Amino acid sequence: MARFQGVLSTNSFVGRRNRSAWRRRLLMLIKVSALVLPIGLAKLLAHQLGWEWIRPNPLVTSLVASTVFLLGFLLNGVLGDFKESEKLPGEMATSLETLGLEIQAIPIHKPEAQVGYPLAAVAELGGSILDWLLNRLSTTELLRRYQQVHGQIVQASVQLGIPPLQARLMAEMAQILKLINRVETIRETSFITLVYWLAAAGIVLLSGGLVFTATDVLEESIFFILVIAFLLIFLLRLISDIDNPFGHADATSAEDVSIDLLVASVLRLEEMAAAASLTIASVP
Repeated sequence: MARFQGVLSTNSFVGRRNRSAWRRRLLMLIKVSALVLPIGLAKLLAHQLGWEWIRPNPLVTSLVASTVFLLGFLLNGVLGDFKESEKLPGEMATSLETLGLEIQAIPIHKPEAQVGYPLAAVAELGGSILDWLLNRLSTTELLRRYQQVHGQIVQASVQLGIPPLQARLMAEMAQILKLINRVETIRETSFITLVYWLAAAGIVLLSGGLVFTATDVLEESIFFILVIAFLLIFLLRLISDIDNPFGHADATSAEDVSIDLLVASVLRLEEMAAAASLTIASVP
């Protein structure tokens, strides 16, 4: 029950996540730079060996423009899912906390009702969702736990005995399941894989063409090749990263949606469940 008790402290989950994200972004820059440097060396080698057999041609500009267009198409597509995904942890937190507050209020309607176990079940469900988002728990196991919690909520609604309020409890549970399935769909669906391949092929062909293009000033040519290759490769790598907004457990993922609000909500639910348990223990 105390897995996320340090969430608001200096060495909290939030602070660790921010530091980890900074390191992952730096690692991405280093990896892309490591991919780009051999292209510059290849240009130097081609110039020294006289392998620059491609004459400067206006069509090179068209090739650059088409590659940028493909990357822009990919970026526009994945950004839509990413912006939608930013809302999902907050909506999960809202549904979980609303469910907890509704259960906590049951004794107001039915003073004899015991809500300690249902509250603990909701808190455990929130913790399970966090474990699932961090890839510590499979989807199958999460859904199994959801079904168990659903049974606890049904029992709580029976104690409540007021049909409109019972319907609200079931509606929140249905909303949580809907959000779980939406996150799973986003995680498992990649945005048009063939377009990724086409964009990667375009970058390879463009970089290869620039390496073997004749130039009068070698230093300027190497500089522009490095800049173009770095921007295109970095953009493709970034698009691939944000295609899965829930890659928190992926050591190579630098950009993920924030789950800080969900962590804070689970903390509050655990406090509510702990208070309800103390109330049960104090009853003679």
